[in-house]
Amino acid sequence: MNFNILNSENIEKVYELLEKNRIISLVPFKYFKKGTLDDEAFDSELSLILENENKEEIIAAFIAIIRKISLKNICYLKVCIVADEYQRKGIGTSLLQELIIRARSKGAVMISYGDSIPNYWQPGVDLRHTSLYFFLKKSNFQKLEIRNNLTVDLTNLKIDPQQRKGDYHFERVDKVDFQRLLNFVKKEFPEGTWAEEVRMSLDDELATSFVAKDSYDNIIGWATHSQFFPGSFGPIGVLESLRGQGIGTELLKWSLLDMKRNKINNATIMWVAGNTIKYYSKAVGAYIFPVFVSMRYKLS
Repeated sequence: MNFNILNSENIEKVYELLEKNRIISLVPFKYFKKGTLDDEAFDSELSLILENENKEEIIAAFIAIIRKISLKNICYLKVCIVADEYQRKGIGTSLLQELIIRARSKGAVMISYGDSIPNYWQPGVDLRHTSLYFFLKKSNFQKLEIRNNLTVDLTNLKIDPQQRKGDYHFERVDKVDFQRLLNFVKKEFPEGTWAEEVRMSLDDELATSFVAKDSYDNIIGWATHSQFFPGSFGPIGVLESLRGQGIGTELLKWSLLDMKRNKINNATIMWVAGNTIKYYSKAVGAYIFPVFVSMRYKLS
């Protein structure tokens, strides 16, 4: 097979392929480009774009990136699609085999589907996408843990966040506070990629992060939304010493209200685990949906 690479000239056609054949929700084009061509880890050699014989349309696309996690190169498969009428012809298997060869040549130790933090759309394989699940399973991807997103119906949710709560007040982060917020997240939540995720929310003209401040104007908590796609929520964090006072709940409500004002009907709380699910359910009526499964293929 002769593969093309993903580029600025064909990315809209690749997006059209996803629109035409998608089984689950698709992020808007701006965020699709943000997560592929504009991702700092994008590598054109890990994008396999296949056209039909007449080169009139794109019929398949596999797009991956490599991130270094704990000193190991992990390959993340972000797009895996074959047009409906071209399935069951071995095309997907051939594309995946080629991607495995290329990922291994770049020193990757495994391929993981979807969970390419900090710039990701979903934390694994959406179980509504049954054909993808069984394709990866047949291709010797190992099924690991179940991961949950939560959904909040904003259409009927009454949201009335407080401007002040005790000695603390809440506001949308402004450009003056961008660096202060990043410094706060890096210092108080050094593990993981939350600082990078917050930075993504500051790229747009109107930042989608809210902060809580004390009477001395110190940032003591924050919440971010819509950096992965419109309506996505998280991360969120409050100083450990101040938790349990409802500060995080107010930050959550400000974010949800901001979404609702932007005509978003459903909020997606990303990648939630453990007792946190119960908290969101009580606070804003969030419910588990959709459900994902982590799937990985070992390269070494």
